[in-house]
Amino acid sequence: MKDITTLNQSTKLFCFCTLVTRFDEYQEMVESAKQAGFTDAEFYYFDNKNNNSFDGFSGINYAINQCTAKYLIFCHQDILFNFDRKDHLLNKIAELDKVDTNWAVIGNAGRTAKGKLIARITDPHADNQSYGPFPSEVMSVDENFMIINMKHNLSCSTQMTGFHLYGLDLCQNAQFLGLKNYVIDFHLVHKSKGNIDQNFLAAKAEYIKLQQQRKSWQVYFTTCTCFYVSSLKFLNRFFARKTFFRWLCSWVKRIGI
Repeated sequence: MKDITTLNQSTKLFCFCTLVTRFDEYQEMVESAKQAGFTDAEFYYFDNKNNNSFDGFSGINYAINQCTAKYLIFCHQDILFNFDRKDHLLNKIAELDKVDTNWAVIGNAGRTAKGKLIARITDPHADNQSYGPFPSEVMSVDENFMIINMKHNLSCSTQMTGFHLYGLDLCQNAQFLGLKNYVIDFHLVHKSKGNIDQNFLAAKAEYIKLQQQRKSWQVYFTTCTCFYVSSLKFLNRFFARKTFFRWLCSWVKRIGI
């Protein structure tokens, strides 16, 4: 186990990075991972025992920027590898590669774009949960266990801070790049059931603001054209007409939006 500031060049297959507030619990997690076959993996921690030097968003971005392993596992300190082992995980990744070699993020729990729960986990809600099919494409993954495919240039939004919704943010940023995210059949224990507190509600409000900004209307200019894009399809069709988009572009130039 090493402090995250020592993370450097690596040829390892897996690199674990964890935000740590309780080192006894973190050490239990690391030991269970090694018992499950991750003996050749590297384990790094963010030392948040006395103060939050990193949060979920900045932690993921720092780890992605520094990590050179094939897969970055960003996980909670309170998980235990009591069921499936490393070889099982490799088999499930190989199965997913047959479906989509360009996957971005893998989790053990998440929800689809239609809100369906996909999960393979034991937590305080229930033992041995299995809600498939596996693998399933999802729009977000739970932060307790995330595998990031390091062949892609992913990141969390730098505008966001805190310890909630960074899994959703990372997955949505990957989706914006044309990539996909999945939940696979990898069973482990997560000791926590989650905590929807004031910090969670504040993070939700900030994420709504972020997405509102991203989905607001915009006129795009290139050297040879201009065009209008918004989240409303009828406006996109309306301003795609030659007469209207010429007027819009000239208006935008005049008022300096």
